[in-house]
Amino acid sequence: LAALAALAALWLLAAPLAALMLDDADRAGLIHLLAGYVALKVVGAIPLMLLRVRERVGWYVAATVAEVLVLIGAAYYLLAVRGAGLTGLMAAYTLSAGVSAVVLVAVMLRRVPWRFERRLVRTLIRFGAPLVMASFAGWFLNAGDRYLLKWLSDMATLGRYEWAARLAGVLNMLVVQSFNLAFTVLGLKTLGAGAGDGSVHRQTLRHFVVWTGWAALGLALLATDLTRLLPADAAYLQADALVLLLALGFMNYGIYYVIINVVYAAGRTKAVGLNVLAAAALNAALNVALIPLLGALGAALATFVSYLALALGAAYFARRDVPVRFPWGVFLVVVGLVVGLYALGQPSAAWPAALRLPARVALILAYPLLVVLTGLYTRTERRATWRWLRRRLQRSGDETR
Repeated sequence: LAALAALAALWLLAAPLAALMLDDADRAGLIHLLAGYVALKVVGAIPLMLLRVRERVGWYVAATVAEVLVLIGAAYYLLAVRGAGLTGLMAAYTLSAGVSAVVLVAVMLRRVPWRFERRLVRTLIRFGAPLVMASFAGWFLNAGDRYLLKWLSDMATLGRYEWAARLAGVLNMLVVQSFNLAFTVLGLKTLGAGAGDGSVHRQTLRHFVVWTGWAALGLALLATDLTRLLPADAAYLQADALVLLLALGFMNYGIYYVIINVVYAAGRTKAVGLNVLAAAALNAALNVALIPLLGALGAALATFVSYLALALGAAYFARRDVPVRFPWGVFLVVVGLVVGLYALGQPSAAWPAALRLPARVALILAYPLLVVLTGLYTRTERRATWRWLRRRLQRSGDETR
């Protein structure tokens, strides 16, 4: 039903959406393909969630990788062989989602009997309707800054920002989203198993902030040299400050995932929807205020602040359900370390690569030492980690011999 609703909504709004997203109302056919893609992803999400709940990691990864392989194959054929352009690319996305949905649903129905339970409809709508609002607001929170940049600045500024977002997006894809896939289920199970004091969430958040901050620092300090690997305009070499803010923004997004898990466990999806809507409104206001003054840097700053507000809002709602003392002091120390080490690396921007790269790598390697010196991990934790590492190294040595 949700898939049909999404399909109908996108189909009816195809022309205005094409005008907004593609600057061409006549390309409504692309929105029709997008509607099919969204509907199929909604259907496929159900068996994928079943795999996550049952912690069938191998099957989950296999299904996801298979969809990507179908997407790559279809995109190559439609783009390189048929020359179908953007329409072909969107068709490839829809085809891959369709193949994935059919296979996953077929596998699910072999294990779960099909039946329609009318008594669940009202409960599901009450639970899910606020999440629809959150999804639309979340879309703007994640992508609305591009449209506002296009409106309030120029294409060169938008291009520089988009490149920085792609670099910072590596952290989002490899760290934040993969972490969310695992923790969403494990965190809910922990709360359901009686660990209602939130100790698991508190410790998880501490580890996540410390080591995601390290990844954000590494991306920011290496952004210039990564950009030099491509035949890019010189203006793109100045994107590292944007990368730092956006990467830290994605770290804030990951913090939100940890905290909002408590609210989901309580079933309070209205609070989830309201929180995301408020963060999206703040993001829009900050972009409108800062982009005319700071350009792309203003948009990056708006993203960082909005994601932080999203996490703080989640903490506000979570305290009603579980009195978790989230380690905000750790967050402040980590942000201070990351910004401080990044600032120390800025004088090397004009150095030759043979000097700049070793200097920046040294700053990245200094981060774990500073984590220890600032006391983010206790002596007992450090000793336990060292013993674990020695056992692992010894076991690896024995296996090699």
